[in-house]
Amino acid sequence: MGIVVTLILAVLVAVFALGNPQAVDVNLWPRGWVAEMPLWQAILVPAALAFLAGALVASGAGLRKRRRLAELEQASRLMEAELASRDKPRRA
Repeated sequence: MGIVVTLILAVLVAVFALGNPQAVDVNLWPRGWVAEMPLWQAILVPAALAFLAGALVASGAGLRKRRRLAELEQASRLMEAELASRDKPRRA
């Protein structure tokens, strides 16, 4: 579902951006530099950077979850092995 929403938003941003080809002045804060560029670049470049930043944050969260899952699986295997060794009949 998330990919569908992302694709719809990406298409809407692209259609809006490409429908506005006129040049605009962009003030690059904090240095005060001014760049003249087509409006579609002023829209798509920040949108792409925001998308990449979100992807990095999401992948970092996924990495932590996968690491925690691996730790829990290891602990589960150790507990299962301990229980299996307790269940074995002892020789007299």
